[in-house]
Amino acid sequence: MHPVVSRLASLAAGSAAVCALALGGVVAGLPSEAHAQASVLLKHQSAKAVVETVDHDARELLLREANGHLITIEYGSAVRDLPHVNAGDKLSISFVETLGADLAPPGSPLPESTLTTARGYVHGHPRGVIASFRRERAKIDSIDLPTHTVSFSTEDGSSHVAVLRTQAMQDFLKTLKVGDVIDITRMESISYVILNEQTEAAQDAANAAAAAGAASAPGAPVPATAPQPATVPTAPVAPAQ
Repeated sequence: MHPVVSRLASLAAGSAAVCALALGGVVAGLPSEAHAQASVLLKHQSAKAVVETVDHDARELLLREANGHLITIEYGSAVRDLPHVNAGDKLSISFVETLGADLAPPGSPLPESTLTTARGYVHGHPRGVIASFRRERAKIDSIDLPTHTVSFSTEDGSSHVAVLRTQAMQDFLKTLKVGDVIDITRMESISYVILNEQTEAAQDAANAAAAAGAASAPGAPVPATAPQPATVPTAPVAPAQ
């Protein structure tokens, strides 16, 4: 397991599930015709925050939202390919959490948890993305269709009981029988865009320099007015689910 987004006290408040299949989210997919599977969206939230502290030793960020709520983000040593942030940086944050379940083919290898990172730019602003895919295998012990209840045991020997509350998972449950083996994937993704005034000023200066260079090129038309600063973009906010 990767401790990528282990605590999001403000963004993901109340999102912890009792067990891997105890869902109350929005339907994001339906069982496939190829093989039994289901997927649901648990969380999709956005916020703006300021970096309070950066603990490089603990690999932990402490953020403060505009309403004063604190957000702690932990990330493991595997997280490398991301823009650096410093205390005082202004961030636009988006948090997404999904849950999927698939019928495991007989003899298939155990699923492995993975971590994906990426960085880039959004309208000139540095952007980082961390996505954690936590996967585990489970065996169905009992099914109660009238109450949409399923009990299952995981590879570590622990037992769980879940009541499925989304149509996608309830439909998936109807395709299962006692003894079936399923693979469960929980995806947690956090993306952020750095919205510092310094970054915006640097981008404006680069745009102005590019425009001036183009204007001074041989044969280039003389602009009627001086180049205007680029408009500061607003942070991308995903529509509420």
